[in-house]
Amino acid sequence: MEARRRDLRKFLAAMFLACPWLPLQAQSLRFGGELALSSQLVDQGLAITPATPILQASMAWTSPGGWSLGVAGGVELRAPGQPVLVLGRASHAWALSEDWMGQASLLYYDYRARRGVAIPDRVDANLYFTYRDLLSIGVTAMRPVDGPRQQLLGAADIELNYPLSRHLSLAAGAGIAQASIRAYGPHAYGAGYPGRYAVESYGFGSLGLAWTSGRLRLQLDRNLNSLGNRRAYGSEGPRDWVATASWRF
Repeated sequence: MEARRRDLRKFLAAMFLACPWLPLQAQSLRFGGELALSSQLVDQGLAITPATPILQASMAWTSPGGWSLGVAGGVELRAPGQPVLVLGRASHAWALSEDWMGQASLLYYDYRARRGVAIPDRVDANLYFTYRDLLSIGVTAMRPVDGPRQQLLGAADIELNYPLSRHLSLAAGAGIAQASIRAYGPHAYGAGYPGRYAVESYGFGSLGLAWTSGRLRLQLDRNLNSLGNRRAYGSEGPRDWVATASWRF
């Protein structure tokens, strides 16, 4: 536990050191956020929570120079007193051309409700390139900060948000990631299971439709992954369908 706290303190210090604009441009920072309600929390094709309504909130402060500092969290509606995820993020975005943007980010994932299972907290460093808010391509380096397998892992993904009409758009994504894959079949959600793990690559993706009107967005996604009966970090696979309603402010 003390090692986890040291890692968190180091990460927070790194985020603030990476954002030199904080003391100089405090008066010009822009604030924004989002509230969302999802049927399940899924990350890189892995189920972070069981299939139950998840309330999420995020906030971010952005400088005119493209630096951003944000926090996010999520709770199960049936147990709102216990967060399932707390996230911290520091990032910098810049224009590559009139059509392309780049963004580099450092993130810390704290899976607070998963202490009894093997999904580890982790630090991510990623680099994404976005074309006109339509296409996003990125690579990620991930390092778990607890558990027995604290080694560097990688991921790459691509996302498409293609407008079909004024309010309706096609939302699709695909990627490949490394994780500790358990060589046994699925078991009850949240139940620990001793067994053999090995770092393997797996594919994941989603395909869905999104309806947007002003700050409101409704989205339904079909989840896909190549794990089959194998499970990463001892968790269950995600449900086939995930629905999300979100509102930006």
